[in-house]
Amino acid sequence: MSQHNEQPSGERDPLEPEVKQIVRAAGNESLAPDEKAELWERIETSVSERQPVYRRLWWKVAAAVIVLVAAGWWMLRQKPVAEKGVLAFAQQQQPVADTSGETRLVLGNNRQVTLSGASASLTYSQNGTHVMVNDNEQYQQEGGEEIQYNTLIVPYGRRAKITMEDGTEVWLNAGSRMVYPVVFDGKSREVFLEGEAYFEVVGREGHPFFVYTSQLKTAVLGTAFNISAYADDAEQTVVLIQGSVKVHANVGAAQQLLTPGYKAGYSVIDHNISKEQVNTMIYTAWKEGRLMFEHAPLQHILKKLSRYFNIRITTESNGQSTFSGDLDLADDIGHVLDAVSVSTGMKYEHTTEGIILKKK
Repeated sequence: MSQHNEQPSGERDPLEPEVKQIVRAAGNESLAPDEKAELWERIETSVSERQPVYRRLWWKVAAAVIVLVAAGWWMLRQKPVAEKGVLAFAQQQQPVADTSGETRLVLGNNRQVTLSGASASLTYSQNGTHVMVNDNEQYQQEGGEEIQYNTLIVPYGRRAKITMEDGTEVWLNAGSRMVYPVVFDGKSREVFLEGEAYFEVVGREGHPFFVYTSQLKTAVLGTAFNISAYADDAEQTVVLIQGSVKVHANVGAAQQLLTPGYKAGYSVIDHNISKEQVNTMIYTAWKEGRLMFEHAPLQHILKKLSRYFNIRITTESNGQSTFSGDLDLADDIGHVLDAVSVSTGMKYEHTTEGIILKKK
């Protein structure tokens, strides 16, 4: 009668608990060294007791563990790569104290250049080796093997425009920061934005453009759009003027594909992305020195004016007051607030802490 090493049907496999545990533990660094040693000892004991039966199983388990550990090692090796680039640089960058109230360019070697004036401009050469500031000062960028990142910091009360080395133009609104490489030498072109900016991206086949914010990633091929991503706003928005963009949430699977005339709104609280058709001029007029509103809440308007004029503006209103109109920001703040006061039936007063709107 022939002998065989098959396990009787229904009999519990004595190696089963150890096998399940090692599969669960593969790549899990929470186990202490003594726990790992004990686990391997139990497996070896079980194998030696029933070696003919489990020799093949042992090698299968070992092979599975090797594959799982190798996969875990590969993922860990990939993680630092994924964290490199403009997003990681922006997150690790030390905040620069705002002492002058002027727009500042922080070069890759941490050298700071002050850009005077309410509206500053930067123009990069095609190879990124030089940058022209306000059409009259030129600075040389340091080269090297590593990618050099610049940071443009635009305080409240200021605005700026960047013409990048690929021809892409970016307008930054008051209270914004953008981190970007001096030269786009990779397959993708990536920048990080905090605040608000209007982009006119030059199409470059095979080199998509990505804009990262604290909550969103916007993928672009060649188009014009506006992004608002201030840290103190409950919603981050992307408004498409022309072309096509795809907006992804950094957390979760929410995304929206936009066509011209539509807005994607990401809720910082709900982590959802809404989509609606809008009047795009309301979201882009700031680039031309104007603010447009259609039945906008008064608090929303005053927050934008506070950023633009760099002065604290509040209201005693209960939040029900709205405003519709077109404000010319070239006027002084008094004329702008006169227009708001006439429309809302309120009055404003200067205080030691700023300006407050009150009911008449």
